Amino acid sequence: MGKRWPRPLGVCLWALGIAAAVWVFLKFLLPCLWPFLLAFLTAAVCEPAVGFLSDKCHLRRGIASALCVLVILASLVGFFLLVVVRLVDEAVGLLEELPRLAAGLPEVLDRVEFTLRRTVDSVPEGVREYLDGALRAIGERAAEIPAALSAWALEKLRAAAAGAPGTVLSLATYAIGSFFISTGFSSIRAFIARQIPESMQKTVHSVKEDILDGAGKWLRAETALLGITFVELTAAFTVMEVEYGAAIALLTALIDALPVFGTGVVLLPWAAVNFIAGNAGRAWGLVITYLVVTIVRECLEPKLIGDQFGVAPAAALLAMYTGFRLCGVAGMVLFPFGLMLLNQMNTKGYIKLWK
Repeated sequence: MGKRWPRPLGVCLWALGIAAAVWVFLKFLLPCLWPFLLAFLTAAVCEPAVGFLSDKCHLRRGIASALCVLVILASLVGFFLLVVVRLVDEAVGLLEELPRLAAGLPEVLDRVEFTLRRTVDSVPEGVREYLDGALRAIGERAAEIPAALSAWALEKLRAAAAGAPGTVLSLATYAIGSFFISTGFSSIRAFIARQIPESMQKTVHSVKEDILDGAGKWLRAETALLGITFVELTAAFTVMEVEYGAAIALLTALIDALPVFGTGVVLLPWAAVNFIAGNAGRAWGLVITYLVVTIVRECLEPKLIGDQFGVAPAAALLAMYTGFRLCGVAGMVLFPFGLMLLNQMNTKGYIKLWK
């Protein structure tokens, strides 16, 4: 018999191997495969409806697949357009208000400068010289902000224009792939099953069920967080007497549920605009709302995910932090999910990483 690794070392090797595999997948494979993976997921979602239309309504499978895929794609495009229209409408309103906001900006800046100068004049001589230099440096940096923002915006526009053909190609591949995979979904699934040795099929089936179960639990946890965020935002906007507060709260909560974004994408620029406009009360209200929502989410997310996945909240928090450090925002979702899967496999005896 070969020499067995000590259990702690074995656990570390397993963890490192899994982390390396996830990193390779996210770094090299996912950029190429995501249209096909998303297409396969779309086909899997459509399969019950496609089967019903084919078996009960006697439609040809190609026609049934086309109808179901078109419904899914139309729903996604419709939601995207609603969000874009809302953002464009808000942007147009902000542009219309810019002349009025800009007219009050010098007065706001004068008040800020007067307050800072009065504060600097009240400190001892040695510290005053240092603060004077800091204020001059801040003034010089502030003068460079418009040029820096313009350069940043142009760079982002150039990057978006350069990446537009690739994005269009990927989306077209996803749409066409969804139809083709849905049309031959049964044969594709059977082909994948044939590639798995019979001795492993039971284990793979169990792992698949665990993955689907984990995805459902993750979705329930995220839905609970979205609902809590929506209630908090609605209450805050009601207190601040924000017009269409419930609709804005729902849109902000949906943005917060996305992995890359958060409530700060909406609340912090909104607060900045109110500060510039001289509406300090609402600005501070938005900042406080952002802090409260962020703190509540950071406290509840590990607990909810840990409860749903059957792992300790501290372990879920560790997985989220490690995933973020290694793989960015996507790792915050994938690493807790991987921890759940490892816990399920360890509990069922497929692997033995810990007691």
